[in-house]
Amino acid sequence: MVTTDSVRAGSRFISDEQAQSITDHWNPVYPAMRRTLETVIKAQQAVDPDRRTVDVARLKAVRRGLGQLDRGTYKGCTRSPGAFSVYGALRHVDEVLAVTLSGTPEKGAIYRLASALADADVAINAAADAFWQAQREEREVEIPAQAVARGRTDTADSKQRERGVTR
Repeated sequence: MVTTDSVRAGSRFISDEQAQSITDHWNPVYPAMRRTLETVIKAQQAVDPDRRTVDVARLKAVRRGLGQLDRGTYKGCTRSPGAFSVYGALRHVDEVLAVTLSGTPEKGAIYRLASALADADVAINAAADAFWQAQREEREVEIPAQAVARGRTDTADSKQRERGVTR
């Protein structure tokens, strides 16, 4: 179960309102997304491998990723600490939407979750860009130009000697 704190732990740039919105959309929809994936996976496994319409291994990875996101143990890469990832959740929810049938009652709620995740992703990126820009401006200090020591100009390096070019 996703909590506001677990969503906030995944990004220091997400607002409390966005974290709450994601939590409010995620918790009721997660079981439906999991059921959808399990149904599609079972149906595809029953079909001849040459006639499958989706990559079953990819859908299993999406199902595993959604479970990790729900538990707060998702790792976007091997070095990152386990946490809820807005971008990872958005990517996995998009995969679920791709295999969800049009008549599915929960499809609207899944789209609303995707919308909340997309809005949060844009806001997080804007806040992170502003933060890092402020960090760069803070570090920018006028550094006086220094003369470069040129050394001896009457000698050439080894490649120039080989070509017969000297100064």
